[in-house]
Amino acid sequence: MALLNALIFLFLSGLHFYWLLGGKWGMDSVIPTKEKSADKLFKPSAISTVVVAIGFLVFACIAIGSTGIFSDWVDLKYFRWGNLLIAFIFLIRAVGDFKYVGFFKKVRGTLFEKNDSRYYAPLCLFISITSIFVALAE
Repeated sequence: MALLNALIFLFLSGLHFYWLLGGKWGMDSVIPTKEKSADKLFKPSAISTVVVAIGFLVFACIAIGSTGIFSDWVDLKYFRWGNLLIAFIFLIRAVGDFKYVGFFKKVRGTLFEKNDSRYYAPLCLFISITSIFVALAE
C-alpha cells in the first residue's frame, strides 16, 4: 500500500510540474467553479503550483520511507507520524468545505463537481485509509 500511495503521489506531483511548465491537459476540471458560472474560484499561481508539486514529492518520500528503505538514517516512527498526517490531510480534503469540494459539497452541476464526486474525493478517502493502514503496519 505504501508503494501504491507513493506512485499516486509521484503522478500527482508530475501533473503539477506539467501544469507549471504550461501544460493544459486536465486544467478545465480541477479547479472549483462558482455556482451557475464557469468562473473559477481561484487562479493558481506558479508558486502555489510548485509548492503543491513539491508537497506531493515529500508525501511520496514519506510513503516510500514507510517500507524501511531509509531506516538506517531515519527512525520509522517519523514515517508513521508522516503517514498519519497525510491521512488527516486527505480525510479533511475528502470531507471538504461543505460548499465546493468534498463529499458534502452543496454546489452541483459543474464539471469540477462531477469529477470531484467521481474521482477526487474518493481518491482522497482512499489515500487517507491506505495511509492509516501503512502507519499502523509499521
